[in-house]
Amino acid sequence: MKNYKVFKNKYILIEDIKGTHQPFHKEYTKPPQLSLNSKPLGCPFQENKKFKPSSKKRGPKSGFCEVCYNKFTDYDLHVREYEHREFARDSNNYKKIDHFISTTKFSSDEECEISSSPLGRFTSSAQVCDFEPVYDRILHLSRISTDNSENLNDVVNIKEWLKSLE
Repeated sequence: MKNYKVFKNKYILIEDIKGTHQPFHKEYTKPPQLSLNSKPLGCPFQENKKFKPSSKKRGPKSGFCEVCYNKFTDYDLHVREYEHREFARDSNNYKKIDHFISTTKFSSDEECEISSSPLGRFTSSAQVCDFEPVYDRILHLSRISTDNSENLNDVVNIKEWLKSLE
């Protein structure tokens, strides 16, 4: 025990069971108290902290329009301008992207892809597929489950539908 510290106030100490990592500690001069009167989405350890509104006034947002390739000083005014709207409506301005989309090959019989979720190592990876034939039935099922009605025909339909999935 080369280095050790004697705590004088209340503290939190987090240590590794195997002792391979250095312990973490936090000593409080004033212990934290849980405030049940805090605002929603606010910190429950800060008692009614008031935030000042920013003193900086937000002016018009300037920038560059990638649709009509013009600089503007006020975005809201630029989007409402006649030239911007006409440029966006002109189909000739989108010929290159339309050509790219039309020449890109998409297979309608693509296999299901495994989702690459960052949480994939924690959860089972689900397959992503198109279930259009079953889609209407799923919507029907969700309407039944949220309806609060006790219609026996709906229950029979659900049971038949579940059997058809097996």
